[in-house]
Amino acid sequence: MSTAKYANRVGKRAASRGPAFDPETPVAGCYRIRLNKGGPPVALRIWFGPPLDPETRAPMTERSPRWQAQTNNLELVPVMDFWPRCARVRISKAEHDRIAGLSATMDAAHPFYDPRRPIDRLTAPLPF
Repeated sequence: MSTAKYANRVGKRAASRGPAFDPETPVAGCYRIRLNKGGPPVALRIWFGPPLDPETRAPMTERSPRWQAQTNNLELVPVMDFWPRCARVRISKAEHDRIAGLSATMDAAHPFYDPRRPIDRLTAPLPF
């Protein structure tokens, strides 16, 4: 085997991809995801704390804390359905609020109103 073929690879380090993270343990913060291909961006917030009451959304402090996730400040979703896939695009709280606000003011007839609904890319308008 010729070593000249691989001579240009010796001594070069790979580019840094950022800090490493544990795929089993979520990181609290805000993230941008897409629930289907070509769909609108969805704001996802992950936090560690007491579970929220499904009806009043008040924290149930008598329960033990756990990892929780919420999309567009509306729907509570299982964290492990999105972690670690969502870790690619971390956003600020202001950007999270902007995306959630856009989806909250959208007309129900708009194709991007429900981010889980399939979208016909040939006839749909731009998402935002």
